[in-house]
Amino acid sequence: MSYYKREETVGEKLRKLFTNDKDPMEKKAIIAQYRIKTAIGRISNYLEKLSDRDRELFEMIVESLTKKDELRAKMYAKEVAEIRKVSKQLLTVQYALEHAALKLETFIIYGGAVNEVAPVIGVMREAVNILKGVAPDIWIDLQYAVRELETAVGAGVVDLTTDIGVGMDSEAKKVLEEARIVAEQKMKEKFAELPKAIVPEGEGVKSA
Repeated sequence: MSYYKREETVGEKLRKLFTNDKDPMEKKAIIAQYRIKTAIGRISNYLEKLSDRDRELFEMIVESLTKKDELRAKMYAKEVAEIRKVSKQLLTVQYALEHAALKLETFIIYGGAVNEVAPVIGVMREAVNILKGVAPDIWIDLQYAVRELETAVGAGVVDLTTDIGVGMDSEAKKVLEEARIVAEQKMKEKFAELPKAIVPEGEGVKSA
């Protein structure tokens, strides 16, 4: 007789969500985790499209420089700089949300104290702040995920009119700083370096 008991996956828990009588905190954590995973997938799609556009523009820059048309090359470079700025923000959010999703998955499967979810809320609130001006459609979805967790731990409804970076706990700050470092490195690997002569003034060459 085997005494091994297979742990339920988050997907299995989600399917049982509306058929079983579950703890309210667990229900909200499952819903929030599902929304986070969905947001990560959508961010990946955005990044792929931005990367494709970046490659197209880079080829246009090279072609313009070949034809000695530096003015047109600078015009394309300005658009590339904006694409890379947005890409870096999305990459930062993506890595931060991956951490939050993993933390929630651990909580859902193995349980734990409610206060263990607090750092997740801090990370997600900052992600919401970044996404507001970059990907409003994903921003809206993540608001619901944040509210699920906020109400679950009794913190109340999120006030999105305030600076949500204020008062963030040390673990959430650490996660976001690591996410920014990873995003910076990924930018260097993912995007080709622009010729320094046409880089828009005040913009970074690789990470914009």
